[in-house]
Parts: sequence; structure tokens; C-alpha cells
Amino acid sequence: MSPLSAPLSSVSEAVASLRREHPSCAGAGWDFDGFSVWVDSNEPALIAELERYFVDFRRLPGAGPEPDLAALAAGAPLTRISALQADPPDLGAGVEMTIGEYKPSVRGPKEAFFDVADGRVVHKLRTGMWFLFGRDEHLAIGPCTANPNQVINFVNNRMIQRALHDGAILGHAAAVAIGGRPGDADPPRAIAIAGFSGMGKSTLSLNLMNDRRLDFLSNDRVMIHAGASDDPGAPPIVQGVPKHPRINPGTILHNAALGAILQPEERRRFMALEPGELWQLEHKYDALIGQCFPNQRFVLRAQLVGLVLLNWSREGGATQPRRIDVSERLELLPALMKAAGVFYLPRGEDLEAGLDLAQPDPQRYVERLRGVEVLELAGGVDFERGRNAALELLGL
Repeated sequence: MSPLSAPLSSVSEAVASLRREHPSCAGAGWDFDGFSVWVDSNEPALIAELERYFVDFRRLPGAGPEPDLAALAAGAPLTRISALQADPPDLGAGVEMTIGEYKPSVRGPKEAFFDVADGRVVHKLRTGMWFLFGRDEHLAIGPCTANPNQVINFVNNRMIQRALHDGAILGHAAAVAIGGRPGDADPPRAIAIAGFSGMGKSTLSLNLMNDRRLDFLSNDRVMIHAGASDDPGAPPIVQGVPKHPRINPGTILHNAALGAILQPEERRRFMALEPGELWQLEHKYDALIGQCFPNQRFVLRAQLVGLVLLNWSREGGATQPRRIDVSERLELLPALMKAAGVFYLPRGEDLEAGLDLAQPDPQRYVERLRGVEVLELAGGVDFERGRNAALELLGL
């Protein structure tokens, strides 16, 4: 049994205690375009899975549970995350926990959390995973090998928190980019693709990736930073997270580049479904960018020159692409705006300034998008026509 006392009152003390009780024996780290992270674990199989997943990104030097700090860039911040495979203690014992926001479902809420003086503790109610994080301490404990995607999401959430602390706004969007490859004189330029759930952000972004000039920037989350402070006309910077698309069978069946994801029997079974059944099917697969598009790459930062807002439907008739002024179409902004969620821990100065990232401010998005071309895709769903209209935002 864990020596932790209840109720838990300190994230840093709990993290130190759990690390002593479950010492790590393996680890690996990555540089996600300026966000350096090292994940250590008491389960080598989990580290192997993370290495497989993050294969498209630059590895940090070092092996075993500890990074080679001497080989890292001097002064570069490093986020350490421990992911422990273990039966966790009841970290919420004696504490009143808050249920996170969720869509009503027969399965009930996904998570609950509580705060202590130096951080937050989140419990994933469906999987039994626990996550502890503060300013400098980050730990996941529970059935990690059965839920590697939640460990990956925890890594991404630490990256998102860093960006939001740096003044970025959070978007619910996919994004692709062009330029910035070796030999290119200009930095990469990107378009983001936003839409309400199920409208096809991932499908359209992966359709765009069939243009071999493009690279992938992000699947479901983007952070939008202000442009260069010394250039009033500079476009904002869009930053992605190292998260491969998680896609439904319908997306795979209609994109030849994704074909190897499905086994032959799966392909036959899904092809036998009616289009409506296939559209509604919730069966997710990871589309690893480097495997599906071997001559393209992940680019995690670019100038944001365009935004596509999906406002179409399967029964909407002909697709209607049109350029809009987003300040005059505020009803579309919720498709892009994203609350920070329970894995974001606000800074004291943000709270004092009245900045509530749990309730995104539409005006901040309007201001940040000033000068960005915005394309609305209305009418009926047509990914080929949508792709061509989106490419025009990149001048292609």
C-alpha cells in the first residue's frame, strides 16, 4: 500500500512518494519544436509504445529513466513526466471532487478533479487512471499500458498549458502547412480547419495531405500565438501538438494513402455498410503521418495564413465555399474556440487579471485572427471541392 496520507494535500509530495514506491527503469524524450519532454516509467513496454508513436519527432539524447542533461541545450527547459504502471491508491480519498464538463452519455462523465495548493489531481473515471500535475511535477499512474493514448494526451496537455501560459489561445482544429522544408527560403505557412464535431476536420486535412507539397501540423488542437511584436502586419503563429489523427473507417476507405491501416477483413466489413452507417460509426484508428505519407512530415509551428470553417451537412446540396469576415459571423467561432479543460492549471496572475480560459472570449479570437483569410464551407459535404477551395488559401 502507498504511504500517502489522506486527504492528499500536496502534488509535489505525492509525486515524490509515488516515484519512490514505483521506481522507473526506462525512459525517452523528444523535442517537440521547442517543447522538450522526458517520460520515464517503471514499464519498458510503455516507453516502447511511446517511441513507436512519436517516431516522427526528434529524440532527445539519453537512455534509461534519466535524460542526458549535459547533452541538452544549455538552459533549455525540460518537462519531466513519470508514467507509472501500478494499481494506484485512492488519491481522492477524503476529498470532494469536481466532475469535469462532459456530454450527457449513458457511460457517464469521463473525469473528476480536485485542486491542492501546488497543483491539481485528475481521475479518469472510465479507465482508473490518475494524473497529478503542478508547476514542475507531472505524473500519471494506473493501467498505463492499457491506456497509452491517455499518457500521450497528458504529454500534449503539458505542451498546451505551456503555450497558453505564453499567451496563446486554444483552437479545436486540424492544420496543414506548406514551405519551410530544407532549401526553402520562406518559413512554413499553414491553414487551420475547424468545424463542429463530426463535420470532417480530420478527413479534409488528410485529403489535403494527398498534395505532396503539404506537411501535417496538427489533428485536433492548435495554439494560436500573436505574430512578431516588431511587425504589426505579421500573421499569427499556429502551433500544433504531436498527436496523430484518430480517424473513423469512412475516412480510411476514401483515401488511398490510408489504406494500409485496415486489415483486409476489416476493409470488407466496413465496405459492406451503408454510407449513413459508415458516417456514424465510432471506431477509431491512429493514422501515423510518417507511415501514411512517407515523403511528408510533421511541422509543429507555422505562420497562420488561412482558416477553414466547416459549416456543411450531408443533406446540404451543393458545397458553397465563400470568404467571410469572422467578426461578422460570430456564430461560427464556437467551432474553433476551445475551453482549456481540466488539464489546464491557470497561473495566479491570469486569475488576477480576470483571464478565464474555461470560458473562451470570442473577441480574443477575432483579434488574433485579424488579417487571416477565413473560408466558410457551407451547403453539402464535398471533400474534393472543399480541398480545392482550401488550397486556394495557400495560393495553390
